[in-house]
Order: sequence, then C-alpha cells, then structure tokens
Amino acid sequence: MSRIDSAGSSPVPLDSPLPDVSGPKPREALDAPRPASRRSSVAESSSSAPTSLKPAPAPGSPTRNELRAYDGPPGTPAQSPVAPAPGGLAGPSVSARELAALGGRLRPASAPVPEDVYATLQSHLTRSLSNPFLTDSDVQATHAVLGSVPRDAYRATLERMDRDGLLSTYVSRMDAPARQSFLEQAASNGVLQRRPGGVSGALGMPGRPEVFVNDPKLPGALRDAVNAHATDTGHAAVQAYDAYLRRYGEAVGQADSLRALRTLGPPQALDLRETVLGLTWADPRRERYEAEWKTGLGRPQASQVQAYEKATARALVLSGQQPAGAFLTAEASASLDRFKLKSEAHLDARGAAEVQTQGGVVAKGGPLELELMTDAHGRTEAELQLSVGIASVGRDSEGKVELSLGAGSHARAHANLNPRTAEFGGGVAFELSDKSHQHHATLKLGYGLRGLTPERAAQALRSDVPGVFSRPKDLDPGTSWDALPPERRALYERQGWTREEWAEDSRR
Repeated sequence: MSRIDSAGSSPVPLDSPLPDVSGPKPREALDAPRPASRRSSVAESSSSAPTSLKPAPAPGSPTRNELRAYDGPPGTPAQSPVAPAPGGLAGPSVSARELAALGGRLRPASAPVPEDVYATLQSHLTRSLSNPFLTDSDVQATHAVLGSVPRDAYRATLERMDRDGLLSTYVSRMDAPARQSFLEQAASNGVLQRRPGGVSGALGMPGRPEVFVNDPKLPGALRDAVNAHATDTGHAAVQAYDAYLRRYGEAVGQADSLRALRTLGPPQALDLRETVLGLTWADPRRERYEAEWKTGLGRPQASQVQAYEKATARALVLSGQQPAGAFLTAEASASLDRFKLKSEAHLDARGAAEVQTQGGVVAKGGPLELELMTDAHGRTEAELQLSVGIASVGRDSEGKVELSLGAGSHARAHANLNPRTAEFGGGVAFELSDKSHQHHATLKLGYGLRGLTPERAAQALRSDVPGVFSRPKDLDPGTSWDALPPERRALYERQGWTREEWAEDSRR
C-alpha cells in the first residue's frame, strides 16, 4: 500500500502499535526510537544476500523495456553456472517496439542472410549497363538462387529483399506459373500456410479453390503475390464452373426420363465470396485485395438460372408438355384441288427444333372452308375458317384462334391465340395461286410466346406440389403408392413417378 512520507522523516510501518494514551507526552513519543520498517529490513536482507543469487541490475545502469525469458523468482539460486548477459539480462529478449512489429507474438530468431547469395539476387534483380532489362531468365535464376537459401534464413532473405525493393521487382515480373512455383517454394520453407480448397463434384463441378494464407505480417510484395495467385485460382474456378454448366446442360438434354433427370440433380452453385481470401476486417489491405479479387474473377458465360431453366423445360417435355418462352414458326403448304400438304418447323428460344408434316383434304362452301389434316403419327386436326372480304377468322381442334387481314393480293398478316396452350403470336403469310384459284402455295412466317397453362399456374401456387428436384411430402410418412388418393397419384404420374420408383425412394 502506497504512502506519502514527509521530507527528512523515517517511514512508519503500517503494523506499528498505536501509542499508549498513558505513555509519554507527544513530544517524548516523537523523540523515542522507532522500530525498523519492513522496507528497511528487506533492503538490509537484500544487501546481505550471498553471491550465488541472481545479480540485480547495477545502480544507475540504463534499463530496457523488454520481455525476457523467466528465470525464477528474485532471490533464488541461479540455475546455470554460465555468467549472465551484461546488464543482468538472461535469455532471449525483445523490445516492446519489436514485439508490436511482430504482432504480439515472439518468433524464433532466424539465421543471417547469406551475403554471397544476396549479392547474386541483387545482380539478377537490379538494372545495370550489363543487364538493362529484366527478363524471364532473371526470374528463373532468382527462383533457383532462393531455392539454395537455408530454410532458417529464407524468411529473413525475403524480408530484406522487400526492404530493398528487390522482392516487388521480382514479383512484378512473374507470370502465373512462376508465381505458383515461388509460393510453393515459400510454403516449403515454412513462410506460407495453405488454406485448403473444396472437393470437386459430379460432372466436374469445381470446389472452393485452394489459396495461401495472406498473413498481414508477411512482406508486402509477398502478400501481393499471394493475392494475385488467389485471383488466378479463382478465375480458373470460374472457367471450370462454366464448363460444368455446359456439361450439365448436355446431360439434361440426354435425360430420357424424369427419373433420370431427378437422378442428375439440380445444378450446383459456385461460392466465391471474399471470405475465401481469409482477410480480417482490421487488415489495411483488405479492401484493395478484395477489389482485385472481384475484378480478376470474371463471369461465366452460362449461369445457374439458365441451367435450372433447361432442366425445367426438359421435365415439361418429358411429361408431355411444352416449356414456356418465345418461339419461331415457319410453315410451307401446297394444295391441289381438294388435297393439301403442309410442313411446319418450330424453334424455341432454348434451341429445341421440331418439324411436323401433315396431309389431308380441304372442302370449301361459300365463305367457309374446312380443313382435315393427319400427321405421321395418325393424329388428326381439323380447322374451320370464315373469310369475309380481306379478313378471315379460323379455329382449329387444338383451340387456336387465328385472325388474318389481307395486305395486297399476295400477302396477309395474322395474329393467333390459344388459351388451351397459353400461346400468343403473329406473323405474315405470302400466297401464290393460279388463275382458277384451285392451286395454292403458301409460306407463313411467325413468332409466338408461350406462358403457363391454367393447370400449371394453379400447380405453381400450390405448396403441396413438388418441383422437379423436390422430394414429395407423401414419401416421408412412408405412404405407399396404393394408399395415395387418386388425384395425388395422378399428379405424381404426370411428374414421372412410378410405383417402383416410389417404393425405392420410400425406403431411403
């Protein structure tokens, strides 16, 4: 406990007895001799300590604010007969300033930098009359010289090169393979640590790229090389992901059943957030490195959304439906008296093409015209058309209604709507006929948009209808196929589920 003593007075111990009231007068009590304080006794005992105890710093010697190895409590015998270091310091020591530069952690002392090796490094990385330009051979020679540096002196060599500007010159002349070799060399010498990446998946889906830990205590130019390597590996992962999406789209197109499509699974996402770099918020270079990372990654030509659209469209085709989106049509027809032959080509926005050929008969009576056509699969379609002047309206058995207007003697414009298939479109047609109007040739070009049918729109709003890659809720309670309500079983059948697949998945 601290106390304040007046100048020229002796310290009074805290445990001294209180003066007796019946004792001498105050003046006599002050003149009476006082017992020695603890501080005096401790000082006397310290001054009479044997010479084998650890020496104390000499009076008046300069003291250093430092950390040093613990060598026992004061007053204990020395553990080693070796003489202590000058100034009474034992063990390795480091100043507070040096400790702050090391990030608060002590690091084993490294071996000195070999001067002959460093001179060779300077000759390769310094421009001179004999070496005015730094070439790839200088980079390769520098890499070989650094490989000859002892492991315990490797970090000190890089730090000295960084202070002299040689390391930044060396790093700036590297290409991606040279940078990879240099960082591998630094990691083998214990300067760098690796941050492991992820595992690749099916169809070559890339995992998280492997990078090196960008420690703020590394030399600045070495940190730049680490970040450039991370950007290179991230860009390679993006390119590999783009190739994976293309392979996934090909696999979707080759799926011949909904079960095969479900076995393929949904397209995977590539997670390349800034956290892959492992930089802390307090890192002064974090913003710059993350900006360089984002700029260097690039973007894949394909996307996960497009892959989902391909899978959904393929599922609709496999279930006997048409996917939503835009499409183009071209129809060529020729008629001779009452016989007619036409061929129609259909191309949607996803690149799927379809060609259909039909043949049949045409019957006319006044403004009405009836057309009966049959395709190669035996499916029959009928269309009734009413013509009044330059306008005509028609409706076929598939639910399509078409309105056309004449534009001259050889051209017509048309618009059509099919509520049953949720299609809307239009286009132009060019017609040629003989003088008797018994023989016709027609070329019709059009475009269209397809949306959701009423049934599909209702299913999209229902939460109990599973998606393409979703697991039906009725599988979890172990409901058998025969125990399903008829309407639920019909819904699953339209999605490609069978009794065998249901029984197999219910056991998982």
